[in-house]
Amino acid sequence: MMRNYFKYVGVAFSLALLAPLAVPTAAVAQEDCVEGGDAHTRGAELELTWASRKDDPQTKPERYNRALEKLAESYADPPVEPRTHLLAARSYLGLRDYVGADSSLNMLVESAPQCSDQALEMRFNAWVPLYNSGIEKLAAGDEDGALAAFEQANQIYTDSRSMNNIASIYQSRGETSRAIEMYQEALESGGEEEMVRVASINLAELMRAEGRDAEALQIYSDYSANHPEDILGRLNYAIALLDAGSDDEAQAIFTSLLDRDDLNFLQWSQVGIGLYRAQNFEEAALAFHKAHELQPLNKETLENLANSYYQAERFDELEPLADTLVMRYPYEKVNYNLLANARTETGDEDGALETLEAREGMTFEFLRAQLGPVAEGTYSIDGTVMNTSGTGGSEVTIPVHFLSEGGQVAVTEPLTLTLPAAGEASGFQIQVQSDTPILGFRYDKAGS
Repeated sequence: MMRNYFKYVGVAFSLALLAPLAVPTAAVAQEDCVEGGDAHTRGAELELTWASRKDDPQTKPERYNRALEKLAESYADPPVEPRTHLLAARSYLGLRDYVGADSSLNMLVESAPQCSDQALEMRFNAWVPLYNSGIEKLAAGDEDGALAAFEQANQIYTDSRSMNNIASIYQSRGETSRAIEMYQEALESGGEEEMVRVASINLAELMRAEGRDAEALQIYSDYSANHPEDILGRLNYAIALLDAGSDDEAQAIFTSLLDRDDLNFLQWSQVGIGLYRAQNFEEAALAFHKAHELQPLNKETLENLANSYYQAERFDELEPLADTLVMRYPYEKVNYNLLANARTETGDEDGALETLEAREGMTFEFLRAQLGPVAEGTYSIDGTVMNTSGTGGSEVTIPVHFLSEGGQVAVTEPLTLTLPAAGEASGFQIQVQSDTPILGFRYDKAGS
């Protein structure tokens, strides 16, 4: 029978994060693709020339509007010269009227196909400051302002970077249908490999959340075929297959990942989680062992490795791990259960009885205790304490040791708990600062 003590490490099968990108720069302006015109275009050009000068006594919007007024006379007297559309686009861009600019550039390319490159350059140069503004607002926490900037950018130039940012904001707001729509557009527009990755993985996961499993699997299948080296993509594909009941296909992906030697700690943890969910406990143990080798002080990985050994009935290997867990985290009964089972199965009946007696002697237990970074140099442990038979309202003080590389104690901080009423649970947190990176923790029993 499977136990339910398995601990998920971090975000098991996750979304692709949209990292801040290098700020793009505008393209260098080229010569106009069309010349000529009429009296109206020449008048508009004069207004635009004045708008570019610093000593102009009139405001720039006044100049741009006057240029459009002069061009309106050209539009009223067809046929319209292509240069009219070009100057109109410049005027609209100066006014930040991206709908008008978009329409004018479309008419320019339609009437003068040789202008397609210049029109694209004008669109891109208008997109750059809008996109950068969106990134800056996002970094400053102005989500509404960022969304407005990215949507304006998307009006004038199709780029998966702004589309993915729009989708990400909608996703964070729970507006799933709009997020899906924008990820689809980003995927269709292509672009940089990282943008294709973000759109593919996030779109597939949102579709899975909406119950659209077949579409999600197709996205993952296409992406994995074109990007076989993307570990997150393959991991998410495997778990999607697993959830869809395609255990053999999922197993094949997980097993292929076991042969790699370039996975990081989180990736090995994710492979272990997937194999555990597929009930392949032997290979799950192998993956968790590789994760444990990379971060031997990580509590959740040690617990997951121990539980995989238990499920695989590898009790000789389980016993020392479970003993380590009890020594490091003496208020967590699940660890005593693992140790007692391991000792029973290896013939150490006295040791098993001693372990169970120690477990039953506890008046409270930790249901959860997890370390995580808060900010640079700041770490916290968040947990839950259950009062099993202690006196409600009583205080206990537990020394907590924050560990650096090699298991060295970097900081020791007392955790003072006020026990809730018997049979009830309450949360706790302890936070420390350390110049030395904290990689794990252990704690002693109260009074020791």
